Amino acid sequence: MAAGIVEDMTIDLVAVRVRRRVPTAVLMLAATILPVLCLLVWHPWNANMGDLRVYFAAARGVVDGQDIYTAHHNFPGMGLGFTYPPFAALVFAPLAVGLPFARVAITLASAVSLLVIGWTTAKALRWGPVAALVIAFAALAFEPVWSTFGLGQINLVLLALLMLDLVGPMPRRFRGVLVGVATGIKLTPGIFILFLLITRRFREAAVAAGTTAATMVLAYLVMPRATTDFWTKYVFDPDRPGPAHYISNQSLRGMIARLTQGSAVTVPLWLLMASIVGVAGLLLARRLHDRGQPFEAVVATAFTGLLVSPISWTGHWVWIVPGLAVMWSHRDALRSWRTAVSVLITGVFLTGIVWWLPFAHDQEFHYNAWQSVVANAYLISALVLMAGGRLAQPLNSEARMR
Repeated sequence: MAAGIVEDMTIDLVAVRVRRRVPTAVLMLAATILPVLCLLVWHPWNANMGDLRVYFAAARGVVDGQDIYTAHHNFPGMGLGFTYPPFAALVFAPLAVGLPFARVAITLASAVSLLVIGWTTAKALRWGPVAALVIAFAALAFEPVWSTFGLGQINLVLLALLMLDLVGPMPRRFRGVLVGVATGIKLTPGIFILFLLITRRFREAAVAAGTTAATMVLAYLVMPRATTDFWTKYVFDPDRPGPAHYISNQSLRGMIARLTQGSAVTVPLWLLMASIVGVAGLLLARRLHDRGQPFEAVVATAFTGLLVSPISWTGHWVWIVPGLAVMWSHRDALRSWRTAVSVLITGVFLTGIVWWLPFAHDQEFHYNAWQSVVANAYLISALVLMAGGRLAQPLNSEARMR
């Protein structure tokens, strides 16, 4: 009889373990499927991936000892040169193995980054692992994400680094390191160093600034000429990535350039508006942080950076993934007219509506009033999210207070 009881207890224990492990196994299987799906959808071994080709040219420049900012001339048909700091070229150096390898590598890196983004977003909103996977898979439907995959950009990788550092499980003594690395790769994440300062996280800000400085020193030791050229010449040429008025540029400067047809007033107006929006956005971020909403504060800072940056291509707007998660977590997201606003903003990034307009060859200078609204839909959506208070009242406010 005792043996029978022990056997029953053993069977029950095994059943409990199986019930606990099955969900974990299913989640791991789903997480494994995502990178495979991305490889199949974007066919990286055949894709053009124009931005990745620029990274590859710079990587070849590093390996071959050539100037990374003119290395693109060695590749026929490549019109744009490398625009990132020299440290980024060091990071991209392994891609020099070959374009087929580079395409697969950036696709897999972006796919894994999506899983990290989904996990850190769900964690910040106190959602479970299933929600994390839903966020990661759903993100594939949004234009900034599939644009990033299609062009072979590094946007998702940078977003994952920042999320891990700012809202993820980064050990306290290392917080700020990944912000510094991201800033060393692409300057614009430097707005989060300001964010750390205004939220009185001085140690993290110092670590981030110190890490950024270390990336600059390392780049100088390896490529002194390229580093000098970047900080004395290329960094002051905001048009090097492409014309500011191009439809893909969803920053304030892009909007002003389109409305003013790139006239002499473009830059002064942009500096004025960028200063106002920049200060207001960082003040909002500090207010959210002080109210116990650190994740909303991070998203507000990211949107602020995208708005004030000289160039914010649609692919740079991958921050909309955590941004929309925050929006739909609010109690009022499903109430009256706010539902329509939430659906409209989601639709803007699902459809990539800005691409519905005629563009290129300066066609952006000839939009009528309604076309101008559509042409700036991303940045208008961000302003609505911020100015409309959609980053102010989380659904799980009581849970977060605990």
